[in-house]
Amino acid sequence: VPNWELNERNTVVVFGDFGNRGAPGEADAVYPAKLEIVDDGTPLRFLGPDGEESGVGLTWEGQGATGYGTGSQLVGAKLNHVGDATAGEGGAPVFERALLPNDDFALYGGGDFRLRMLTSGGFTPTGITGLTPDAYEHHFRVHATAEDGSTVLLSESGVDYRVAGGTLRVLGLADLGQPLGDGVVYDDCYAEDVDNQIDIILEGDDAAARSITHVEVPSSGDYLPLYNPGGPGPEPFPGVRYSEPSPYDLEPVVIALDDPLRVSNAP
Repeated sequence: VPNWELNERNTVVVFGDFGNRGAPGEADAVYPAKLEIVDDGTPLRFLGPDGEESGVGLTWEGQGATGYGTGSQLVGAKLNHVGDATAGEGGAPVFERALLPNDDFALYGGGDFRLRMLTSGGFTPTGITGLTPDAYEHHFRVHATAEDGSTVLLSESGVDYRVAGGTLRVLGLADLGQPLGDGVVYDDCYAEDVDNQIDIILEGDDAAARSITHVEVPSSGDYLPLYNPGGPGPEPFPGVRYSEPSPYDLEPVVIALDDPLRVSNAP
């Protein structure tokens, strides 16, 4: 469920018969081409910095969205301070028992910075198996700027990288499943929340964090692609159409260290 946690409600979930396994260009392919929020008497509303706002009139239109034409990709990335606690964790007790705690404090004792990625669909290694917290260097790279203006690639976790303003270290991924130990193993049976939010947890200097520019999903070479549900799994069958792998992606990171750019309806 992509938005069962309270801090993931920027993802809107709609159920319906919106597509099939057809690929773009095929005569029988069905997939979304336009999304518009209309006034049906009880229209969708959003919480913004000035309170509730109607979503009526918001429209997306493109070449079509189908996992059988292109894989999931990043649609946003934002860097915040970790702070004293992760706000908005949980929200559905039936899932909490199996999947929580899965935040930066449970996995790494906190860290200094949380780089949250928002995806257009599922981001799993095969479309079936879960993404594990130690898989950062198999799928992602954070870009930062060096003192001389060149680009520094944070390609490994647990390594100190010298960038403009100091050093940065990637601790790993979070907002997936529970930490290693007490019966939890990082293997093909690892249970994670398969939602549209994945966190990269970092520690280092505040000035250094401000040098971060992009998060990259290479999806080729030494880096493995990611799949929406419906992917090939660890042992695909020949002649079966599976969801497509993630394409190369380079997403700008919004630096939200002074203003967290976050809203809440908590009293």
